[in-house]
Amino acid sequence: MKKSVLLGAAALAFASTSAFAQTEVVEVYESVNQYGQIDQWVGDCTQGRLINKNKDNWFITLEGGANMLFGKEDINADIKNRIDGNGAIYVGKWVTPTFGFRFGANWILTKGATSYGGEFQKWNSPWEVKKGDEWKTGIYEQRWMGLGPEFDVLINLTNWWCGYRPNRVYNAVLHGGAGAYWRWRYDERGEVKLNEFGGIYYPDSKWHSAHNTILFANLGLMNSFRLSKHVDFFIDLQYEMVNEPILEHLATAYLGFNFNLGKTGWDCPVVPVCADVTALRDQIAMLEAQVQNLEARNRALEAELDACRKAPKDVKKVVSGDCSQLVTIYYPINNYSLSAREQKVLKSVADVMLAHPEQKYQLVGWADNWTGTSDYNEGLRWRRVNGVKNYLVKCGVPESQLEVNIDNANLVATPEYDEFNAGVVEAKSAPLDRAVTIRLAD
Repeated sequence: MKKSVLLGAAALAFASTSAFAQTEVVEVYESVNQYGQIDQWVGDCTQGRLINKNKDNWFITLEGGANMLFGKEDINADIKNRIDGNGAIYVGKWVTPTFGFRFGANWILTKGATSYGGEFQKWNSPWEVKKGDEWKTGIYEQRWMGLGPEFDVLINLTNWWCGYRPNRVYNAVLHGGAGAYWRWRYDERGEVKLNEFGGIYYPDSKWHSAHNTILFANLGLMNSFRLSKHVDFFIDLQYEMVNEPILEHLATAYLGFNFNLGKTGWDCPVVPVCADVTALRDQIAMLEAQVQNLEARNRALEAELDACRKAPKDVKKVVSGDCSQLVTIYYPINNYSLSAREQKVLKSVADVMLAHPEQKYQLVGWADNWTGTSDYNEGLRWRRVNGVKNYLVKCGVPESQLEVNIDNANLVATPEYDEFNAGVVEAKSAPLDRAVTIRLAD
């Protein structure tokens, strides 16, 4: 019996230590960092076990209720003769929101039936037990009182399974432990008398120590309801085993209160809040896709240029419509500066030009004639084409390889519009004229 009690308590303690506190509690702290920005720090109870100081999370328990014996021989007695009272007082502490312990004193008064005499038999009942109209041969009424120490391990199942929440109303607490009873029984005192059946009894008998100590183990479920920060009401249902000559089993029900002392909550570890970078990731992915497209375009242009360079002279003239156009640089309206993307394209073009120093190239500047005056557009064409030329020279291309011109030679006039560039005849196609083209020179 002693070994089973100790093993049961150890198993409960081991199971409870595997429970980590989880929480929906969010405590936000803000501070200003060295750059003048506000940092946010959150109390996150999912970051490991929550353990307060030793002086915190103590409680006192007061409870009282009833018990019923249902051992092997107790079933020979009527139910009303198997129910009696019990009570207890404990002092305990929650070590984490899931695991705790308590120790205190347990008092019990029992009624039942037994085949053993002496301290197990109700002293003033020498007669055998009668259940209904039937007398139970060799079975006697049993009644004794016990008082002794008890130690229990507590596991808050609600915090374990659902996460710690300080304002939760209901908590289911599993507890198990062991203890001992010092027992009392009636003594033979006073004048002996006969009852109506001719049996003897002692009307002045008193409770006194039976000089007998027994061990017990219990397992229970406490249904706790929060009344305030420092007071909980609970209904506790327990099963208890008592080590008598014939092992006794008890079912007990308690009503009681837990009085929580001092600090009752838990301090969560404080961690920094990471900003949402989803939008930034999406933007980075889009830019990476654009870079990959440009690199593929550059590789295709290099392949076309190499094909044109390797073609025979007479063949080059035939396919000049396909190969003479090296690249086109496009601009926003009224703009002649090069974007980072276009600079990367021109850098690749410069590498091709440097690889073929014998080849000359024609740079032509364009501007649409749907916006601006003719004089302004002519200046814009020169600024665009010279900007491309200067960048290629900056990349190492000799000026002798570059021929610069604008599109004035290809202007077309119609009755409806003054002039067009590159044969553009519709307003929606005007952006195609805002460009610089690079071709193979004849």
